[in-house]
Amino acid sequence: MDSNTHSIDQPAEHPARHSAGNSGGLPAGLTGLATAVEELAAQVLGGLPDPVAAEQLLGLRRLLDRLEGHRLNELAAVDARGAAGAEADLQAGSTAGWLRARLRMGAGAASGAVRTARAVRRGP
Repeated sequence: MDSNTHSIDQPAEHPARHSAGNSGGLPAGLTGLATAVEELAAQVLGGLPDPVAAEQLLGLRRLLDRLEGHRLNELAAVDARGAAGAEADLQAGSTAGWLRARLRMGAGAASGAVRTARAVRRGP
């Protein structure tokens, strides 16, 4: 078992989640993304011609950057609404504390993520 893919404690089933066929208990809006990631992971890496493999690597970086930007916007929205812990019907003391507990992030990484998300939301 890969510890990075199973490190989040899963709360009880939430109404916005699919129960059957869902990839790791993700919210319904992320199942398409999870399916695409699984399809990519199943590719035979040596089976692509070199130019295609190189272009795919560059494309993955662009997609990861876009996804990271979206994650930061979502984090900023959860933080602004005080929704940290809502997935488990709890009120978290802080968004950073919630990230530490739920994602097993270090204190510096969790605080840094919240600061970055707030800065992204605030803008220049």
